[in-house]
Amino acid sequence: MKNLVVYYSRSKNTETAAQEILKAVGGDAKKIELIKDCSFAGAAFKALFGLKGKVKSIDFNVKDYDNIFIGSPVWAGKSSTPINTFLSDVDLAGKNVFVFITQADGKTPYPVYKSIAERVESKGGKVIDSFFIKTDMKNPLTPAQAAEPVSEWINKNSVYLQ
Repeated sequence: MKNLVVYYSRSKNTETAAQEILKAVGGDAKKIELIKDCSFAGAAFKALFGLKGKVKSIDFNVKDYDNIFIGSPVWAGKSSTPINTFLSDVDLAGKNVFVFITQADGKTPYPVYKSIAERVESKGGKVIDSFFIKTDMKNPLTPAQAAEPVSEWINKNSVYLQ
């Protein structure tokens, strides 16, 4: 099985989680990047309304992969605008999708999972599982902090990754 980890990370928390997932499953990682960053408040405002972000060229094709891991921070209770753009443009037909979220709130982000899952399914993908890592906005997530929850999540889903 060929794996792709796609993520957006503003404060490096989602990137740290993505790198730990990549270590665990192998494959390729692609970071979605905004053309121009905006303020934290501006990002939250745009996310609140489900807007898309203007991203740098997405120069990869998911058709080459079996499993797609999609990672996003939570902004104002919603997925990030760059991930909104990715989800609106991608064809996930026949793909197993795993969603990972980083957020400062300790409450499970069910509305974010549901929103992403609906968009994945509308693009032909199947969400296998999702999880989140609680972060601290003042202290970025370290690889050591991400390693155990990522390992547990990957082990739980190992049947899909063989």
